[in-house]
Amino acid sequence: MKVLGGVIGAIVGLVIGVILTEVVFANDQSWPDVVPFALAVLGALVGSSLGRRYVERRAASKPA
Repeated sequence: MKVLGGVIGAIVGLVIGVILTEVVFANDQSWPDVVPFALAVLGALVGSSLGRRYVERRAASKPA
């Protein structure tokens, strides 16, 4: 579940980064090219931590 959350987070972060780069930072400079990759890494970290939290919460709610 942690890996799945990380992959989904990375894809969502990359898509949001591409949209931001094409719409908000629409200029001919090269520094906005880093934004999609930075958001993909951030999305992977957030997604994997949310997946870990989900697994831990689910394990804690099961009876022993």
